[in-house]
Amino acid sequence: MRRMLHRRHRRVVSGSDFALFQRQFASARVGHSGHLTASHLRNQHDPPNHHPSMSHKRRYLFDLNGFLVLTDVFDSETVARANEAVDAHLDHMHERTGKLRTSELYGRESTALRGDGTSGRKDLGGMLGWKEPHCVPFREVLCHPKLAPILTELLGVGYRLDHSPLMIAQEAGAEGHTLHGGAVTESGEPAWTLAYDFRHGRMRNQLLTVVMQLSYAEEGDGGFCVVPGSHKANFSVPPALADLADPELNAFVKQPALKPGDALLFTEAALHGTLPWTAAHQRRSVIYRFAPAGSAYGRGYLPQWPAEALLGMSDAQLAVMQAPYHPRMNRPYLGPDGEAKQAKPREDFKVEFDEKVFGARYF
Repeated sequence: MRRMLHRRHRRVVSGSDFALFQRQFASARVGHSGHLTASHLRNQHDPPNHHPSMSHKRRYLFDLNGFLVLTDVFDSETVARANEAVDAHLDHMHERTGKLRTSELYGRESTALRGDGTSGRKDLGGMLGWKEPHCVPFREVLCHPKLAPILTELLGVGYRLDHSPLMIAQEAGAEGHTLHGGAVTESGEPAWTLAYDFRHGRMRNQLLTVVMQLSYAEEGDGGFCVVPGSHKANFSVPPALADLADPELNAFVKQPALKPGDALLFTEAALHGTLPWTAAHQRRSVIYRFAPAGSAYGRGYLPQWPAEALLGMSDAQLAVMQAPYHPRMNRPYLGPDGEAKQAKPREDFKVEFDEKVFGARYF
């Protein structure tokens, strides 16, 4: 009888009513069990949760391979401006010769990577500090609207530039670079500072490289190469693979085709290197390395980035140039379109107390 009465008086909840209840519950300060909801457990000074912006396909490919090619990120006008800027600074380009050759690292010489045996890789830096307009296309990479949401997803809110940008150039016959990076070093030690991780449905990279491609690198031309999936490896890198000295292992090395305007993203936890350049034209790849807000590998920001690199930067660009510290410490960060966002200031009473304890506004 009791069961029958219960059925008779039970209210039928419509789909719209239930959806309304869900919205009210999600926005409530206190959950049904009397505990604070997740949104109110977050520190009020933390930046908002980042909603994933990468497509399922891109997420799958990056997690699977450890790298991703984004086509046509930079338009032809941007590529032309960048190449013109490089042409104006060719006298600052330096070739790696002698002990600096990149195919003879770790006390070994790689026959497969030596190229013509004479021509070395050429390096060019300092582009963030070049005078306008030459610095502009390279600064735009820092908070590019097509890159910023992806970098935030792969590195977290408040991502930062960790290394000074570097352009790698190769002429025909130029040597390659011993494969390096990887989740585990040749000595068998975990490469914690390069680590790739996946937890609670999110990818995180300790060091992520973004390549601004300024020239064609078609299949077989040489240049960047990678061992797909090696960012999840659990065993040390065989030296024969690092030197491309074993045909069976060499079959797992891939050279992705790139064209001017493409952006190549890869985790430094993936084993990667450079193949000798075989094309008649010069290879031009500008590499940026980014890290999570509170992490660092390089130290170019100490005691601060070169003054000329920061002069005239936008607020969004300056946010990416911040030293490593947690977003909770009033760290500026980028919004979904690469625009500058300012964290909510800490309360005066907290700042005043820290000044009493530490003699500074932050511990």
